[in-house]
Amino acid sequence: MNHKQIKLLRRTFLIFCIALGILTPFYCWYQYPDFNPIHQPLSHFGIIEPTWLLWNSTLVLLSIGIFWNAYTSLRFYFKKKRLRYPLKVLLIFSAVCLFLTGTIPMDFEIYHKIPAFLFFFTYNLFVFLFGLFRSLKYLRRGMFSIFVGIGMLSSLLLLLPFPSYGVFEIVYFSFILTWNIYFLFTRIKEEGLKRDKKES
Repeated sequence: MNHKQIKLLRRTFLIFCIALGILTPFYCWYQYPDFNPIHQPLSHFGIIEPTWLLWNSTLVLLSIGIFWNAYTSLRFYFKKKRLRYPLKVLLIFSAVCLFLTGTIPMDFEIYHKIPAFLFFFTYNLFVFLFGLFRSLKYLRRGMFSIFVGIGMLSSLLLLLPFPSYGVFEIVYFSFILTWNIYFLFTRIKEEGLKRDKKES
């Protein structure tokens, strides 16, 4: 398998994961119309029939997808190891936490909540620092990630007025998907421009 085939496989898998991340909540909600994010967390889909397998599988695939999307971008955007290393550590840790969140049902309470909380914290920090480090060289190019990181952090305020964290999770994951969609297609565009320059 050559480099172009690997790149195509990566892009196809990432688009599939993003599409799954968008469509799965709607499908699960359709299957369980009594769900109310004000009173129930999204993780509730992971412990009820018939959505538990799809929901947990989606979280596992998303953990791989968002890791792969960002990890392959680090060397592309950051040439200095001192900038790549902390981002790499945060990304790996947050991806593992999301993987554990998807594999440990909400029934196990604290064992589910700890990796979930750590994921929310570390991935938020990763996105913010990604933008901050990019802005050291390209101020405007880093602002999108900084704003998304601030938005993810601000979404914590949604925990105050509601008895459950379902609304917070919806907003937070919307930021995650938006950031990953943006960087996936931005990188595809930039890699295309880079290839055109080499060929010309």
